[in-house]
Amino acid sequence: MAVIFDRNQTEFTSVFQREVWWWAIGIVPIAESLADEVVSRCSPDVLLGCRQWSEYFVQLCEDMAANESLYLPGSPRQYRDVLERISAGGEILGDDVVWNASEWEAYAGKIDRGKAYSTSGLTTRYCLDMLARLGLTVHGDDERVSFSNSRFPKVFHAMRMMENSPNVRDTTVRHHFAQCEFRQFFKSYNAGYNELLRRASDDSLCVARELHEFAKASRLIRYIHFGMIKYKHKGIRICDYNLYCHDTPTLRMRIGAWVINPTPSDLPEIYARLRERINEIDSGGQAPESRG
Repeated sequence: MAVIFDRNQTEFTSVFQREVWWWAIGIVPIAESLADEVVSRCSPDVLLGCRQWSEYFVQLCEDMAANESLYLPGSPRQYRDVLERISAGGEILGDDVVWNASEWEAYAGKIDRGKAYSTSGLTTRYCLDMLARLGLTVHGDDERVSFSNSRFPKVFHAMRMMENSPNVRDTTVRHHFAQCEFRQFFKSYNAGYNELLRRASDDSLCVARELHEFAKASRLIRYIHFGMIKYKHKGIRICDYNLYCHDTPTLRMRIGAWVINPTPSDLPEIYARLRERINEIDSGGQAPESRG
């Protein structure tokens, strides 16, 4: 039976379960990420790889959620990082990623000696063994190490495309690998308003939508900067919020020095504080740090 990942979930048995859930609800639907402008520029292998990658990550999240004890002490991000590093190095031969053996050993050794791995007893080899549950295979000799996936054979074509995409190492696009955001392939892709709220719980969506209606009526301008949704009045920022992983996908909102994780019951106070900020700006009393 498939694991159901619900945006409105409020209880988790462990940090690991919450991290898997946060990853799963952030995966972009394939119908959105494979936009026409992406499809028209990708080879058949890459396109099939994209579809397999999306399904692969959904199944990986389901398997992690159902078999936590097997994947520990690794975190969901550590397993993703291994797949990302495999894809970033070596060369594509057929459907495989083939690394120079000494280069892979150097990478794996460096990761294994790092604090995150050494303190928990995790090893790169253990991550590879767990990823084999969903088809990852590793073959090697003294000269080469070859990675493939028996269940999702084209996946590395798409992952390699992502790793070669513009500015892929920038902080603002690092999440695209985890979210299967294929619109990143040919340009630095920045998510829009609705996409940033994809993970939001029903309560958080209600707050965001009601706030926007208030903002439109007040002629505030909405804009997005580094994944944060902001509103400004007369060129001065008066409110911003983003989404973060808490017990539910929760908004963290700031109006001046006031910071809140709002629910719909907080809307009257939010409106009052916004009116106060608008009046301050109109009277010339805005704080300098509110600009931008």
